[in-house]
Amino acid sequence: MMRWDPFKEIEELQERLQRVMGTPAVRSGEGRTFAPLVDVFEDEAGLHFAVYLPGVEPEKVDVTAEDETLTVRAERPFEEKAGVTWHRVEGPYGTFIRSFAVPATFDLARVRARFRHGVLLLDVPRAEEAKPKKIAVEVEG
Repeated sequence: MMRWDPFKEIEELQERLQRVMGTPAVRSGEGRTFAPLVDVFEDEAGLHFAVYLPGVEPEKVDVTAEDETLTVRAERPFEEKAGVTWHRVEGPYGTFIRSFAVPATFDLARVRARFRHGVLLLDVPRAEEAKPKKIAVEVEG
């Protein structure tokens, strides 16, 4: 279903370790890139993704489909506040990027995207060519 990307596995491992060890505070001008957590499943209708983007505003989410790749990009900027001393900043602030290799048996031109409670829901239907077709059997003589 999905092509294995060893570098993405390393990035995800680094992200998990940073979450466990605690992430450093982000000051203005410093951006970080995160690989958001995702659930993916397939059923007879197609592929379904749930991309977790806590604290991201829907207008800061961008989804693109190109060359059998589905990419999610989102921003959650850190907002400096005057007269405030931060003692701990553990929330993810910065850029969220995640790409998925999608086989040609799914139709990236018909992706449906919905955003609900900080979770981006993507539905990728099966391509018409990939759906099973009934073949009529002709009876001769």
